Amino acid sequence: MRGIAVTLVVVSHYAFIGPSPGDHPVGAERLYLWFQRFFAIGWSGVDLFFVLSGFLIGGILLDAKDSPAYYKTFYLRRFYRILPLYYLWIFGYLLVMFTSHSWFSALLKVPSQAPPDASVFWLFAFVQNVKFAGYSALGWAWLSPTWSLAVEEQFYLIAPLLIRRLTRRALFVVLCAVAVAAPFVRMWARSHLLAQPVALDQVYTLLPCRADALALGVLTALLWRSASFRTWLSRNTRTLQILGAVFLCGVIGLGYWSPNNFSLPMESVGYTWLAIFYALVLLLVLEKPSGVVGSFTRLKWLRELGGVSYCIYLIHFAAGWIFRALLDTLVKHPSVWEWTAFCFVAATVVYLFARASWKDIESPLLRRAHAYQF
Repeated sequence: MRGIAVTLVVVSHYAFIGPSPGDHPVGAERLYLWFQRFFAIGWSGVDLFFVLSGFLIGGILLDAKDSPAYYKTFYLRRFYRILPLYYLWIFGYLLVMFTSHSWFSALLKVPSQAPPDASVFWLFAFVQNVKFAGYSALGWAWLSPTWSLAVEEQFYLIAPLLIRRLTRRALFVVLCAVAVAAPFVRMWARSHLLAQPVALDQVYTLLPCRADALALGVLTALLWRSASFRTWLSRNTRTLQILGAVFLCGVIGLGYWSPNNFSLPMESVGYTWLAIFYALVLLLVLEKPSGVVGSFTRLKWLRELGGVSYCIYLIHFAAGWIFRALLDTLVKHPSVWEWTAFCFVAATVVYLFARASWKDIESPLLRRAHAYQF
């Protein structure tokens, strides 16, 4: 499912940083517009990541709730998994900007990239989803995807405390309340928060506004650990499938009529609808691993992408931006087919980089992380 999430995000970003429809021949324009429309809601792969994160992190914490090394082990494991690669990526950006931004701009024939100001250091504290840094064009492509990592890190500060201190019944009530409250929080934020001078909206990036997906993931983990719930689910799989089909229809409707992630339908109930749909799919995969959906999620290439998804997510947008700039430098008016070919090249480079990162950086760090036991 992680592989599905990262595929949705990458394809949607690459489809929408491609050439504008007016630059295409008529036939290719129709095909490209259909492709864009089909993946217009691909940004919701981030919502799937949130649901999976809530499920996996919530499950780990529920299982280790009584451990004497509960907090120490959890935070050391998260440190080794998230921070080294994240900080390497930020330092890579700073290195480029402070040593070779003029050369970089000349090579790609893009406007000169202004060196980052002090606001870039907000990224080190994972608060870039609250107040956005002053990005250059390259900085935007390099660093803007990290807003979701800030949401995750803030979630890591709250979830362990709640799960440790609350009874399972109280936790169930709190999670349901959070999921119900999130759309109202978003509507308040939409009315009261000032628009940001970047192409991100705080209604989209603030933890309280996105807490429904994370809460639904933890709720799924909590329910799945109930023997009575699993028994009920095994007897009512058809009901789960019908619910999944109903919510899928809603997802298709949102994608067709209101695919923009900053639109009113999305920011009101759309995010919650998507999160519920992904939670239902997750339950369906857990309950029927040999079913159609479960079998699909076990495809080898999806599992491979899921394994290296963290690095892919972190670097793909910058890679797409750089390859687009290179294409514009090499070809005066790139066609849709030339852009598509460059997308495949960019995606291949991103995958190979992520595979090397997994082998040489992330996997050794994970082994180190799992030396700490609950």
